[in-house]
Amino acid sequence: MSTSGTARNACAGSSAFRYQRHQPEKTLLYQLVSKHYPVFRQQLAEAGRILPGYVQREFEDYLKCGSDKRR
Repeated sequence: MSTSGTARNACAGSSAFRYQRHQPEKTLLYQLVSKHYPVFRQQLAEAGRILPGYVQREFEDYLKCGSDKRR
């Protein structure tokens, strides 16, 4: 049985499938990372340590996805 016909019928003329932006900033994970990541980096810096660049980029990219300040 083909699902393409079903999907086509479900989407045709339906406003129920409009794009709605996800709101990661409202999740507990986002709020915890947003609150504690800067403090964590500061503590590492005070101890003379840093996170690997790829880890910093992942955290910062994650925090950007919930901000209204998009590039």
